[in-house]
This record gives sequence, C-alpha cells and structure tokens, in this order.
Amino acid sequence: MNVFSLFKKRNYIYFYHRLKPYSRSVRKGMLDYSDYESLNNLSDYFRISDFKKIVVVASGPSAKKIVLEKDALYFCCNDSINIVKTMPHIYVVHDPFYLIKYLKSFVPTDKWMGTTFWIMNNKSKINSNSFEKVLHYILRKHRNKREFLITNYKYNKSSEFLYKELIESLKEDFGFTYQSINSGFNTLMLGAILAFKKDKPLEVYGLDMGIGGNQYYNKSASIGKSISGDNNKEIVKDFLNQLYKQKIKIYNASNFMNYESK
Repeated sequence: MNVFSLFKKRNYIYFYHRLKPYSRSVRKGMLDYSDYESLNNLSDYFRISDFKKIVVVASGPSAKKIVLEKDALYFCCNDSINIVKTMPHIYVVHDPFYLIKYLKSFVPTDKWMGTTFWIMNNKSKINSNSFEKVLHYILRKHRNKREFLITNYKYNKSSEFLYKELIESLKEDFGFTYQSINSGFNTLMLGAILAFKKDKPLEVYGLDMGIGGNQYYNKSASIGKSISGDNNKEIVKDFLNQLYKQKIKIYNASNFMNYESK
C-alpha cells in the first residue's frame, strides 16, 4: 500500500470526514431556521445595513491588492478567509475539499458573522455528496453563529424560499441564469445580490479565472478548469457584464475583467 496515496485530495476528503473529530467550537443540537426565509432576513442577520460596502474576496493572486477596512463587510471563500479574518466576514463554503475542512475543523473568531452553503440540485454526485454532508451536520450540530444551508434539495421551506429568491434575483436583477462553477463565483453572486438589494458599493478581489499564472494569492497551484476553462470564463464574463450595468458603485480589482464605476 502506498501510504502517500492517503493524502491525495480525494482520499483526504474521505478519511478526514470520517476520522477527524469536530472542533470544540461545534455544539450539539439543531438550530431553528424558520425565521430566515428571505434575502431581507439574511441581510438583517448579517447586519449589512451597518456596513459601508461589501467586499468579495476570492483566492486568486489579485487578492493581495486588498486594503482592509473596518467599515466593510467581507465575503470570502476557501483560503481567502485568512486574508479577512481580522475583519467582519461571512464565509461562503462551496468547494468539497474546503467543505469537509469547515465542517470538522473551522474555529470561529469574534469577527466571523456566519456561513452560507449554497448548493444546487443539478443531479451531480459532487453536489449531492456536499448536500448530504451539510445536512447531516446541520440537523445535529451548530456553531455560535448561523450557518445557512440554501438549497433546492429537500431540506426545509425556509431554505427553499431563500434559494428561490436568489435564483429569481439573478434572473430579474441581472438577467442571469444561475450556474455553479467555483467557489469564487458563488461568493461573487451572493455578495453582488445582497449589495444590490441594500444599495451598497461592491468591491471584488481575487476572481482572476487563471489570469496571473498558476497560483493563488498565497501559493503556486495547478489551476483547474473550474477556474481557467474557457466555458467558465464565458459564464463569469456574462455575469460581470450584467453586474457592470447596475447602478451600484462597483470596483473589480481582479485580473479578469477588472472594472471601476465612473
């Protein structure tokens, strides 16, 4: 047996999920989410009205450009949480690898304002597995802030209402049909929708789609097709073109389709 094969990403996910105990930040018991069934409920919980702007931070190399501000609310994903963890932040968990790490190991700080899992039932095994893992957790455990499972899988009505409103907002406000391609894009869509709803300026960092080299903001890496593939670039381009038409103030410092409102 090749011991090192245990540390390959797929095997790591398998064994980590089954063998790793939950961190001490995880408490027993399911929380009631019946009062959180609209984007207004979500915005109120995250206190979006209290902040000057929303800043989306993905993990691409341009994330290093960010200058942290105390009056901004940061939406982050994957490793980009390490950039913003000293500031008020919301963690958007989508990638299966980071999902497993989050469920078992995430230790919140006093700046963490909550987490979202936005999981689409698109008949894929990856999304189905992600949903089952989050559902197993959320029906039995919780942390000291809310962790929102937003999905069209069978879970509960509040989650379904939130999911439906997100999809409708993308269609009605941005002329875009939801497509789930990577963590950074999910984070961007959620941040953009809430910024639009609350008329907040929006800034974007690290959504580079492979432009800037095979690297993240903190390390070299093999960038997969979910980031650098031509089809996915076209999807993100379509959304950004719609986003740039909105009346909110927008600054995208990413290497891909950077932009600043006049």
